Amino acid sequence: MAKTPRKIKAPCSTCVRATTHLLLFQTTQTDEEYNYAYVMISCGGCQTISMGVQSRYLSDGTITNQYYPSPVSRQQPTWLQFMRLGIEIEEEKIGDLIFEVYRAVDAKQYRLAAMGIRAALEQIMIMKVGDKGTFNQKLDAFQQAGLISSIQRDAMRATLDVGDAAMHRGYSPKEGELKIALDVLDGVCAPIFGHVDEAKRMAKGVPPRK
Repeated sequence: MAKTPRKIKAPCSTCVRATTHLLLFQTTQTDEEYNYAYVMISCGGCQTISMGVQSRYLSDGTITNQYYPSPVSRQQPTWLQFMRLGIEIEEEKIGDLIFEVYRAVDAKQYRLAAMGIRAALEQIMIMKVGDKGTFNQKLDAFQQAGLISSIQRDAMRATLDVGDAAMHRGYSPKEGELKIALDVLDGVCAPIFGHVDEAKRMAKGVPPRK
């Protein structure tokens, strides 16, 4: 009789949540301080294969779980793909920077993520309206060009302040603050780098007025 595959709960980087995984392979290793359990697992939903490592500290039994690739807390937006495949080199570089921001968030490196968001927003403003001096001057020019609303301007200012504090004052943002900052970044980038082309394609499919 065939042995029923063992199933475990684990985070899936594709499904962006914990799912039931099939255990494909397992082995253990022990040194003077730790016992390590290595597993290869396959998501029961999307079949993505990943590796898990459980480390148990022998002296007190403390257990730490790690997964490769690292679990993601947020799916990358569609507009980021457009940016990274952009015709303009400058746009492509900003897209690569934002991709690194998402990797930093997944690794819980929130200071680096906040600095990266700050840098990305500044580079986007310079790309679209030129280098206008201070952040406030850039924000004014960005808003006057019709690229953001007054509400978005205030949100961008607060997001830039978080990045400044992380860079210059050693501030460590919380996970919730990073989620808000990514929402602000998404709100700025989606219309500029993603929705414009999508809207044009949608418009072509709409029948004209009689």
